[in-house]
Amino acid sequence: MALRKIEFSKIDRPESVSAGSAPILQWLDIASLVVDESYQRDLKPQNWKAIRKIAANFKWSMFSPVFVSPVEGGKYAIIDGQHRSHAAAICGFEQVPCQIVPMAQHEQAAAFAAVNGVVTAVTYHQLLKAALAAGEQWAVNAKEIANAGGCRLMTHNGSSLTKKPGEIFGVKGFLAVVNARPRGPLIAALKMLMATEGYNDNREIWENGVLMPLLMALTERPAALANPAFSGALAGFDIWQMIDDDHVQRRARQRIGEKYPPKSETWRAGVLEWLDKAFPARMALPASAKMSRQETLAHIGKIGSGA
Repeated sequence: MALRKIEFSKIDRPESVSAGSAPILQWLDIASLVVDESYQRDLKPQNWKAIRKIAANFKWSMFSPVFVSPVEGGKYAIIDGQHRSHAAAICGFEQVPCQIVPMAQHEQAAAFAAVNGVVTAVTYHQLLKAALAAGEQWAVNAKEIANAGGCRLMTHNGSSLTKKPGEIFGVKGFLAVVNARPRGPLIAALKMLMATEGYNDNREIWENGVLMPLLMALTERPAALANPAFSGALAGFDIWQMIDDDHVQRRARQRIGEKYPPKSETWRAGVLEWLDKAFPARMALPASAKMSRQETLAHIGKIGSGA
């Protein structure tokens, strides 16, 4: 366990601090909590979706105190935490822990803006790291797939100079591939990339924008991946030329005002096009079927061309 102290330099301390009233921590009845609609947000469908999610996974260990301020009538206006409060009520709880700070209404509105406007975003790397420490299945599964493919799913970001082939920094994109593709073909695709020259020695291949369309395409053709000649064919595939050609087509379409699909879609389609040319599908024929050599070649040609 790595434990870090709260450390700071004296130079970081403001010249003067006016902290206002000290907060009081107390359990309050949910029935005594109110929402001041003059500054609080409305609850739209997406807010109710978030509330239902909190309720479905409700744990006090994940419940931070609701930030409130006393108002007339013995009530308390919620500054921050109305989603949590609604979720607790749905779960049947009558009280929630609260941080109570006496404030005038204009101070409440300012506090609401400060709490909800100055937020430190949590990155996917940080979420993955926390989920792995908690043993959450989605994180463990993604890490196991990466490891089985001879790769590493990274829990922190790195500079382009320090990144190495096989290190997967695009956590969000990789999770999308894990959710969309079977485990076996995905592991096979990662192993193939790690075994192929031009892919196992080029960190640019492992950038999120390139790697994810490549994985999405490779995992759509498991039969090709299983072909003994696949690694050699992949080494000869000029993915950068495909990307350059796509860029030219994209610019040409954009110049005339036409929409062009996202790079993730067109690059995936480009890899699939190469795959289907390099390893055309072969349809098994019934044992009783008798075809001439020319008929057989013509049949295979139609399959390979998509006819």
